Parts: sequence; C-alpha cells; structure tokens
Amino acid sequence: MENLQKEKMEAVEAVGEYLGKLIPGMQALCGELRGNRQPDTDDFRKQCMDGLNWVIEIYNRTADVLDGGKIQEKKEELNAGLLKLGEAMKNREDEKTAQLLEEVVLPFLDSLKKAAAERRNKM
Repeated sequence: MENLQKEKMEAVEAVGEYLGKLIPGMQALCGELRGNRQPDTDDFRKQCMDGLNWVIEIYNRTADVLDGGKIQEKKEELNAGLLKLGEAMKNREDEKTAQLLEEVVLPFLDSLKKAAAERRNKM
C-alpha cells in the first residue's frame, strides 16, 4: 500500500512537470488554429491531444492523492467539452477547437497543475 502511494506521488510530480510544457503548447496551438497555421499544425495538435490523454489518465489514477473535489468539478466540464472538441476536430473547425481548448481544457489543466504543486509542497 505504501509503495502504491509512493508511485502515485511520483506520477503527480511527473504530471506537474509535464503540465509546465503542455499548457504553453496548448496555448501556442490555439494561436496556430486561429490563423497562424503552420505546415505541422495538425501533427502538433495530435501531440497535444496525446499529451492531454496521458494527463487525464494520470489524473484518473491519482485523484485520491490530489485535491479531487475541486478538480472533479472541472473534470465533469472537461468530459462534456471533450465530446464537443472531438466533433470540432473531426469537422476541422479550427476556431471552435481553439475556443474549447481555452474555455474547457486549459482551465482543467491549470487546476490540475496547481493541485499537483500543492500536493508536492505538502510532501
């Protein structure tokens, strides 16, 4: 049991560090989707979405060691927003994709980053 808690804390630390890169990446992606498209924007979007999926997976496995109450509320919003995001990406609606990233995904990631930092500071 103690080993599992230690592994969860290591995962929280890793996700906190990764969010320091993913969040600015998502913000840059929004800029690209809003008219500054680059030849690799679609690849960049896929990398960001892969990163988001990894972060959500880690959150799902470590929610009990984080401040899950506040984040859980945002996760419910995230789930609904991800469905809309998937549709927007499928339909190649760049503006709507950027809007959903900014309004739904980034607030969730910010909350998770803060919770990971708070948890790390309590160690």
